Amino acid sequence: MAKKTESENQKKYSDLTTKMWFTDKDKIKVGESMADILSGKVLIIDVKEILVGENYQTWKIVIDKEDKIYLLKTSRELK
Repeated sequence: MAKKTESENQKKYSDLTTKMWFTDKDKIKVGESMADILSGKVLIIDVKEILVGENYQTWKIVIDKEDKIYLLKTSRELK
């Protein structure tokens, strides 16, 4: 069996593509549903950097100030 190895260049991310989200100043607030968001049950991401695809802008990769990486789907953004 092959041994599972992790490269120093590999990074892990949290997949939040099924969740609803919106931008509030320099923060992104993410919730399971609109009801959760309205009641304050949200994950708050303190944004350091946002990466968007050049040709297809259907995903956003968000890096927070602690260098954690999150994947968001633009079609789930509340505007």
